[in-house]
Amino acid sequence: MNTEPFWQEWPAFNDKNDSIMKGSFFLAVFILFGSLLFTCTRQNDTSIDIRNYYFPLKELTEGMVYEYDFVGNDSIAPDYWYYRSLIQDGKTYLTSTLYRPGDLSPQIHAREIMVRNGMLLDEIFFYEKDTSGRPEQLQVPVKIVAGNVYPFYVQNPGGVFLLRIEWKSALDTLEKTVLIKNRRFAGMTTFEFEGKKHPAVKFALKEAIEVNKNGLFAPAPYPGDETFIKGIGKVHYRKFVGNQIVEYKLAKRYPMSELEKKFKSMQQQ
Repeated sequence: MNTEPFWQEWPAFNDKNDSIMKGSFFLAVFILFGSLLFTCTRQNDTSIDIRNYYFPLKELTEGMVYEYDFVGNDSIAPDYWYYRSLIQDGKTYLTSTLYRPGDLSPQIHAREIMVRNGMLLDEIFFYEKDTSGRPEQLQVPVKIVAGNVYPFYVQNPGGVFLLRIEWKSALDTLEKTVLIKNRRFAGMTTFEFEGKKHPAVKFALKEAIEVNKNGLFAPAPYPGDETFIKGIGKVHYRKFVGNQIVEYKLAKRYPMSELEKKFKSMQQQ
């Protein structure tokens, strides 16, 4: 079995005082992303400023829950993401936590740092349930190889922004997983939220997951897209995995206190 990754690895971007990095396609190998040029994103006369389409950091100092509904199946629980911004040692961060439906146990916790032309993933943890029956969750540290999350300046046609993370399961340390996500600016658009159309930006995605345990399991990369509304942030995301569509749309935003009441009500039912 071939154990070589089917996407070319890009150098990690570790200098948080510098800028977010990007690359561009060779069209002849678009499908497999076999070769990618490594260049640096810089603001110039042809750049499009999309800073205000990301999450509104100035408005999130007290935190806000974004409730995303699964599209096409009401029986699937929403995603509850809690976003909060903070300034620490002169640096601006955005934290995000995905909560399990019905309780306040986190599934994912991440922290992004703002650099001069984008947002970089600074740290991330996954949480696994202890299979021994104990109520404690197991924290899984994640290695960030390339942490590009969101660029403030893009060009059309745009280059590719790479996110690559790696981790080992706390329940099975022989199992190593790699997530590779390439984002490409797909243009300006509009998106309806709360009955009103808003200016928005759209990114095309290409994702892949490699699981290595007794050999490499690496299914074909799958496409997707994300949409961000000006002044609100991410409002829609979907992935096309085989013949299935995994799609979520922002339904509402509210304070953490409302989520606590919602989960308490669920537990009492």
